[in-house]
Amino acid sequence: MILRIILSAEDNIRLPKSYNHYLQAFFYKNMDPILSNFLHNIGFVYNKRRFKLFTFSKIIGKIIKKEGDFIVFDNNITVYFASPLIDIVSSSAKNLIKNDELFLVNNKLYLNSVDVIKPEINQEDIIVRCLSPITVYTTPLGQKRFQYLNPWDEKFYQIIKDNLLKKYEIIYNTSYRGELQVEPVKICQKYKKKVVYRKTLIEAWEGYYRIKGSKEILKLALEAGLGAKNPQGFGMVEVVKNVESS
Repeated sequence: MILRIILSAEDNIRLPKSYNHYLQAFFYKNMDPILSNFLHNIGFVYNKRRFKLFTFSKIIGKIIKKEGDFIVFDNNITVYFASPLIDIVSSSAKNLIKNDELFLVNNKLYLNSVDVIKPEINQEDIIVRCLSPITVYTTPLGQKRFQYLNPWDEKFYQIIKDNLLKKYEIIYNTSYRGELQVEPVKICQKYKKKVVYRKTLIEAWEGYYRIKGSKEILKLALEAGLGAKNPQGFGMVEVVKNVESS
């Protein structure tokens, strides 16, 4: 399930340019404390890796100005939050609704609306665009630093597929045995994004991509995100009918 959350403030909303960490904390805070603690500290274990199984978009709103390391939005912003697990989504929705005041960094916000979106997949071939950029990386043998991949590298898509298959196995408790393809539709250098998360520079890519597979795994891609670091605000995508020409 997916939430579309519209927030407002009495004045403009001023945030650090690298706000992913703060937005992640906002969602953890607005969940049931037990669930929030489980996701933050434990998650769902798969071969020694931990998956949180939620993701969120970048902030969507009118940018008034940029001030050094800060960005100023007008007093209305939209953000999307998603998870394939209904408990995570419902917990977030209930806590957002019951709080009269919400805080994001130093901004006091009010909930205008929270809408539940249930993705309807009617075919096994969709085109998606990024609501938050996709990050894909490898860790070369003997090294600790990540090597980030770009969408012109075939490994980029293979790693996305492998990651999605692991999420599928966690959710459905069985291996996926159908077709699964991920390929570029529209990519260019302007889609490259550099995001600082807790003083770590992360390379990620927006763009348009085609995903082919069963309706279940396509829905999972929309609700769990593509690539790595989904709970840090990476890899959320939405279905589009047309690719923008700009």
